[in-house]
Amino acid sequence: MIDKIKNILNSYNEIKDWKIIEKNSSSKELFFIRKELDMNRATKTHEIILTIYRDFEENEKKYKGHSTTNIHPTMTEEEIKTNIEDAYFSAKFVKNEYYPLAMPKENKNTLSNKFNEKSMEEWIPILTKEIFKNDKYKDGWINSAELFLTKNKIRLLNSNGIDVEYEKYDGMLEFIVNWKGNEEIELFEIINFSDYVEDFISSKIKEKFEIAKYRAIAQSTPSVKDIPVLLTGSSVRNLFDYYVEQSNAAMVYQQYSNFKVGESIQGDKINGDKINITLDPLMKNSTRANLYDEDGIPLEKVELIKNGKLKRYSGNLRYSHYLNIEPTGNINNVVVECGNKTLDELKKEPHLELIEFSGFDVDTLTGDFGSEIRFGWYYDGKNKLPITGGSISGNLKEVQNEMYLSKEYQQINNFIGPKSIKIFNVSISG
Repeated sequence: MIDKIKNILNSYNEIKDWKIIEKNSSSKELFFIRKELDMNRATKTHEIILTIYRDFEENEKKYKGHSTTNIHPTMTEEEIKTNIEDAYFSAKFVKNEYYPLAMPKENKNTLSNKFNEKSMEEWIPILTKEIFKNDKYKDGWINSAELFLTKNKIRLLNSNGIDVEYEKYDGMLEFIVNWKGNEEIELFEIINFSDYVEDFISSKIKEKFEIAKYRAIAQSTPSVKDIPVLLTGSSVRNLFDYYVEQSNAAMVYQQYSNFKVGESIQGDKINGDKINITLDPLMKNSTRANLYDEDGIPLEKVELIKNGKLKRYSGNLRYSHYLNIEPTGNINNVVVECGNKTLDELKKEPHLELIEFSGFDVDTLTGDFGSEIRFGWYYDGKNKLPITGGSISGNLKEVQNEMYLSKEYQQINNFIGPKSIKIFNVSISG
């Protein structure tokens, strides 16, 4: 099918630039009610995405337009031609400043994966055992679970001669935990994974049971002021999205970021831990791990921020070309270096530790953050109480000069970094 599309493209003299992304996927999907298997199915999909580029000039300025279309494997030659001609016509209405397409370049990296050691049919019972390993509580249980394991074979080609392919896995577990305490509560969670790491899934589920157990007896968040806040879990990942986005070439070019290479991104006076961020395209057990980005650029590890200072911008081919810098390609895996203080040290003084939110939002333009509190702990110096309700809000620019990162780390899909972060001067509503 790919050869047929290439031959058709080559028959048009006016079409010079194009890109094809082909994705063949096979998946196993299991649906559980309690511990009973309710449904077991397998799927196969074949997806071909064609992008047509069109260079043109207006008022002596060069532009590159583009349009994307889906080519279905069952299409006839005439149907493919119609899609290509429609895409070429539409491309002239997109006025992006000119940029070149990627050129072929050797990539010596590989994506190693334990799932390659057995068939997916053999892995399913192993993963199922992991899911229910810690479902052994009297008052708590897994209400339902949905497991998806997908093997993807990806091929990327463009008109400059790039033709690369690789395989990767995409795993996802959705589950609901119930716990009966003063009242019965229900908690929903999604776990993403791309490799088999023993006890990774079972430990995440155990953590959810622990939260459910104390959430069921939690009291209302007290009205407290001027108290340190510890953010634990996924909210930590969300906070660092601000620094990654502000370091991106697209944000800089569009003047949404004032980050400058060589300058501090935490202000002039840093009393807490200095931020260190690396982008790692080959991160183990991340569903966002890739050998190439969507333009076909081979991906390498990038040191983004070192000791609180920006070392370089990251970015795709287009925006890196606009800034006249070497493109890193789009890398979606973030590694944040942990701090020197243990969780026990961070928790010595009175504090509010917040673990679950309704949806922890961080504005990557302004640095504003906040959310409603679903679960946490309040420590007054003597007693530790489970709490729920209320909200917090703040701004990273106002707290970043005194942040303390835990020595303990966590991995949440495409993020590896401190498990907790201690901040001050946060508004708390009980």
